[in-house]
Amino acid sequence: MSGQQIQAKDITVGIGVVACLAALAAMGAPYVLISEPGTGLPIYYGAGPLGAGAVAFLAVIQPIVLLSGTRGRADPATAAGVAVVVGFAMLGIVLAWAFSVPDELVLSFPAAWMGWHRWTVVLIVVVVAAASGGYARAALR
Repeated sequence: MSGQQIQAKDITVGIGVVACLAALAAMGAPYVLISEPGTGLPIYYGAGPLGAGAVAFLAVIQPIVLLSGTRGRADPATAAGVAVVVGFAMLGIVLAWAFSVPDELVLSFPAAWMGWHRWTVVLIVVVVAAASGGYARAALR
Protein backbone atom coordinates (compact mmCIF):
# COMPACT_ATOMS: atom_id res chain seq x y z
CA MET A 1 0.00 0.00 0.00
CA SER A 2 1.45 3.32 -1.01
CA GLY A 3 1.68 6.42 1.16
CA GLN A 4 -0.73 8.20 -1.16
CA GLN A 5 -3.42 5.55 -0.54
CA ILE A 6 -2.91 5.76 3.22
CA GLN A 7 -3.13 9.53 3.10
CA ALA A 8 -6.31 9.48 0.98
CA LYS A 9 -7.96 7.02 3.38
CA ASP A 10 -6.99 9.09 6.42
CA ILE A 11 -8.25 12.31 4.85
CA THR A 12 -11.61 10.86 3.82
CA VAL A 13 -12.07 9.18 7.20
CA GLY A 14 -11.26 12.44 8.97
CA ILE A 15 -13.73 14.35 6.80
CA GLY A 16 -16.39 11.71 7.40
CA VAL A 17 -15.92 11.70 11.17
CA VAL A 18 -15.98 15.51 11.39
CA ALA A 19 -19.07 15.64 9.15
CA CYS A 20 -20.86 13.12 11.40
CA LEU A 21 -20.05 15.23 14.45
CA ALA A 22 -21.22 18.34 12.59
CA ALA A 23 -24.49 16.58 11.68
CA LEU A 24 -25.08 15.69 15.33
CA ALA A 25 -24.32 19.26 16.41
CA ALA A 26 -26.57 20.75 13.73
CA MET A 27 -29.41 18.41 14.64
CA GLY A 28 -29.08 19.23 18.33
CA ALA A 29 -28.88 22.99 17.81
CA PRO A 30 -32.66 23.65 17.82
CA TYR A 31 -33.03 21.91 21.18
CA VAL A 32 -30.36 24.17 22.64
CA LEU A 33 -31.19 27.42 20.85
CA ILE A 34 -35.00 27.38 20.87
CA SER A 35 -35.89 27.74 24.53
CA GLU A 36 -39.62 28.41 24.24
CA PRO A 37 -41.70 25.46 25.42
CA GLY A 38 -44.44 24.21 23.18
CA THR A 39 -42.48 24.42 19.95
CA GLY A 40 -43.09 21.79 17.30
CA LEU A 41 -39.63 20.23 17.51
CA PRO A 42 -40.93 16.68 18.11
CA ILE A 43 -43.16 17.01 15.04
CA TYR A 44 -40.30 18.58 13.08
CA TYR A 45 -37.88 15.77 13.86
CA GLY A 46 -40.52 13.07 13.49
CA ALA A 47 -41.46 13.99 9.91
CA GLY A 48 -40.89 11.46 7.18
CA PRO A 49 -40.93 7.69 7.21
CA LEU A 50 -38.15 7.33 9.82
CA GLY A 51 -37.64 10.84 11.13
CA ALA A 52 -34.39 12.60 11.82
CA GLY A 53 -33.60 10.36 14.79
CA ALA A 54 -32.51 7.63 12.38
CA VAL A 55 -30.00 10.01 10.82
CA ALA A 56 -28.65 10.92 14.26
CA PHE A 57 -28.31 7.23 15.14
CA LEU A 58 -26.38 6.50 11.95
CA ALA A 59 -24.22 9.60 12.53
CA VAL A 60 -23.09 7.97 15.78
CA ILE A 61 -22.41 4.61 14.09
CA GLN A 62 -20.61 5.91 10.97
CA PRO A 63 -17.43 7.19 12.69
CA ILE A 64 -17.00 3.79 14.33
CA VAL A 65 -17.32 2.09 10.95
CA LEU A 66 -14.89 4.48 9.27
CA LEU A 67 -12.30 4.31 12.03
CA SER A 68 -12.48 0.52 12.38
CA GLY A 69 -11.28 0.08 8.82
CA THR A 70 -8.29 2.40 9.19
CA ARG A 71 -7.29 1.32 12.70
CA GLY A 72 -7.05 -2.38 11.82
CA ARG A 73 -10.09 -3.41 13.87
CA ALA A 74 -11.96 -4.63 10.78
CA ASP A 75 -11.14 -5.70 7.26
CA PRO A 76 -10.73 -2.45 5.27
CA ALA A 77 -12.80 -3.72 2.33
CA THR A 78 -15.66 -4.79 4.61
CA ALA A 79 -15.54 -1.51 6.53
CA ALA A 80 -15.56 0.38 3.23
CA GLY A 81 -18.66 -1.46 2.06
CA VAL A 82 -20.47 -0.88 5.34
CA ALA A 83 -19.43 2.79 5.32
CA VAL A 84 -20.90 3.30 1.85
CA VAL A 85 -24.16 1.61 2.82
CA VAL A 86 -24.47 3.62 6.04
CA GLY A 87 -23.48 6.90 4.35
CA PHE A 88 -26.00 6.56 1.57
CA ALA A 89 -28.69 5.29 3.94
CA MET A 90 -28.14 8.48 5.94
CA LEU A 91 -28.51 10.50 2.76
CA GLY A 92 -31.75 8.80 1.75
CA ILE A 93 -33.27 9.15 5.22
CA VAL A 94 -32.27 12.80 5.62
CA LEU A 95 -33.71 13.67 2.20
CA ALA A 96 -36.99 11.92 3.04
CA TRP A 97 -37.10 13.80 6.34
CA ALA A 98 -36.24 17.20 4.86
CA PHE A 99 -38.88 16.97 2.14
CA SER A 100 -41.52 15.70 4.60
CA VAL A 101 -41.30 18.59 7.06
CA PRO A 102 -44.34 20.84 6.56
CA ASP A 103 -43.38 24.38 5.55
CA GLU A 104 -45.98 25.90 7.88
CA LEU A 105 -44.33 24.11 10.80
CA VAL A 106 -40.94 25.55 9.91
CA LEU A 107 -42.42 29.03 9.63
CA SER A 108 -44.04 28.68 13.06
CA PHE A 109 -40.70 28.50 14.89
CA PRO A 110 -39.58 31.66 16.69
CA ALA A 111 -36.10 31.40 15.15
CA ALA A 112 -35.86 32.51 11.51
CA TRP A 113 -32.81 30.29 10.90
CA MET A 114 -35.03 27.21 11.20
CA GLY A 115 -36.06 27.92 7.60
CA TRP A 116 -32.69 26.65 6.37
CA HIS A 117 -31.82 24.27 9.23
CA ARG A 118 -32.98 21.05 7.56
CA TRP A 119 -31.14 21.90 4.33
CA THR A 120 -27.96 22.50 6.31
CA VAL A 121 -28.31 19.03 7.81
CA VAL A 122 -28.83 17.61 4.31
CA LEU A 123 -25.68 19.35 3.07
CA ILE A 124 -23.65 17.96 5.97
CA VAL A 125 -24.94 14.44 5.30
CA VAL A 126 -23.99 14.81 1.62
CA VAL A 127 -20.42 15.34 2.88
CA VAL A 128 -20.71 12.17 5.01
CA ALA A 129 -21.87 10.14 2.00
CA ALA A 130 -19.14 11.59 -0.24
CA ALA A 131 -16.46 10.88 2.37
CA SER A 132 -17.75 7.32 2.72
CA GLY A 133 -17.49 6.84 -1.03
CA GLY A 134 -14.02 8.37 -1.06
CA TYR A 135 -12.92 6.07 1.75
CA ALA A 136 -14.25 3.03 -0.11
CA ARG A 137 -12.47 4.09 -3.28
CA ALA A 138 -9.17 4.53 -1.43
CA ALA A 139 -9.57 1.31 0.57
CA LEU A 140 -10.34 -0.84 -2.46
CA ARG A 141 -7.38 0.29 -4.56
